[in-house]
Amino acid sequence: MSNLVCITTKFYDKSGRYVINLEVQSRYKNSSKTNKQKTNDQGVFVFQASPNRTIEILARPPKQKDFTVFKTINSSTFSSLTHPVRVQLPKTIDEYRRVSQSMPAKGIVSTVFKITDSNGKVMKNFPIQSRPKGKGNSPDKYTSENGIVEVLSSPNRDIEVVVLTSNDEFQLKFSDNSGNGTEQPITIKLDESYEKFKSITTIKILDRDGSDYVIEKTNVEVLNLNTKEKNIHSTSDGKIRMTSMVGESYQLTVYKPDGKPLKSQSYMATRIKNKPVELYLDVDITKGNTKQDDPEINKEIQENITCKTCGKSLQIDINFIKSITSKAKSDFQHALLKLPNFMKKYDVNTCRDLINILAQAEAETQDFTKLKEVLNYTKKTFKKPENIYSISPTTINLGFERRGMSKYSYQQKLDYIWNNLTDNDTAYGIHLYGNEKYPNRDYRGRGLLHLTHFSEYEECSKATGLDIVNSPDLLEKNYYVAIETGVWFWRNKKNGSIPILTSKENVKVDSDAITTSITRLVNGGIMKLDQRKLSKKLIAKKFISQYGECK
Repeated sequence: MSNLVCITTKFYDKSGRYVINLEVQSRYKNSSKTNKQKTNDQGVFVFQASPNRTIEILARPPKQKDFTVFKTINSSTFSSLTHPVRVQLPKTIDEYRRVSQSMPAKGIVSTVFKITDSNGKVMKNFPIQSRPKGKGNSPDKYTSENGIVEVLSSPNRDIEVVVLTSNDEFQLKFSDNSGNGTEQPITIKLDESYEKFKSITTIKILDRDGSDYVIEKTNVEVLNLNTKEKNIHSTSDGKIRMTSMVGESYQLTVYKPDGKPLKSQSYMATRIKNKPVELYLDVDITKGNTKQDDPEINKEIQENITCKTCGKSLQIDINFIKSITSKAKSDFQHALLKLPNFMKKYDVNTCRDLINILAQAEAETQDFTKLKEVLNYTKKTFKKPENIYSISPTTINLGFERRGMSKYSYQQKLDYIWNNLTDNDTAYGIHLYGNEKYPNRDYRGRGLLHLTHFSEYEECSKATGLDIVNSPDLLEKNYYVAIETGVWFWRNKKNGSIPILTSKENVKVDSDAITTSITRLVNGGIMKLDQRKLSKKLIAKKFISQYGECK
């Protein structure tokens, strides 16, 4: 015993007050044996150890499940009651005690994990899935740059974590009770080394209309955002085969034939064998060779389409479009000049159709400024479907701000709701969409006339050939896709149900009753009906003033 040294420590919280009756431990580094005590009425913890050993000093503050290392010292460090080793906690004792009390009765706790490969290498941007024990998996979550990922659940809930393997399957690697959550990450070690997670992906290059970008000897710059290494790939069939590591991020830049770069886009491998990734470029291109220095096509050229009622040409000009879409972006206004082309494609061919499509679109898109539905619903407004596939971030945030959860990400909130939502839970606004084949997609209203729900996206995709099921945001990011799907929607919803003008009727006397009927078919109700009636009358007036009546 004469060889032992005495070490005196004193614990303080964030406010600088010493902490009494705190559960504490000391141990030699890498040892499982500990010396357990509590701090005295002065916040002091005294223990003995062999000289010149590395010592870890641990504590378990109130409401914490596990002991945490707060100080590492050499045992020969001088200390005494008047000069103790200071051990600082990162929070005040009151903050530790309020951790669970600040949550609603239902509660939410955070369990933190660190993912490494079999050799201990940190796995960045690595996919995992979590679930309540015995339940279905949540959507993929990805580790941070430090290999950290957070799983939210109810307190004292049995949870499981599954991780990706090199066979593109998910393997159970953690199963335990969440308790009150953790502050220190729980390490999950994979059974395979990092080198096993080599990924193969085909990148398909498409123009803004979704057509293959097939240009002879197209150069694509591939920048690895992790290593900053650049490579140039050349393709003549609009496809690039990429080999990378799961979790690696890239920036892809396509160069036009004149050598000018198009806007760069990002890509990250998430599986060993990925589905083809479609890279949409904001450019229009013909299939085959293009004239050097002039690869873009004039999208404002309109096809010849005549009204089947009056025989008048339905070509429109930019002045007319600007007069009814003053709040729209310039690119959107010019894209709307293609409306007659898409009308011809889907056999929608009267002046009245043109006017009513524009009037309905104005209401659906908030004066041609929003191609994506802004959600503001509550659970009481709809019947919960059999499964939850996607939850609107807008409405999740509305609920969680009231629950003190604003600091958590949308993905974390989604995971929590996925794991805890019940039929009787009305604490937050949600809106549900999707299909079990595509569990991570958001099929809210999008496009010129707002396609809504998976079934409508799928039906439109099959009819038009536009891949809006895999890439629903095309409807909000690509004006031509938005317009084409709007005309398809009009034709599909019409199906003979929208009243057809008789030979004696014309645009000028198209009645409010017809507008109401159209609104029910487009909107599913009569939302903004007065606005739609007014918009139709104003647009009809401007159309007649510029192009004459439809007689």
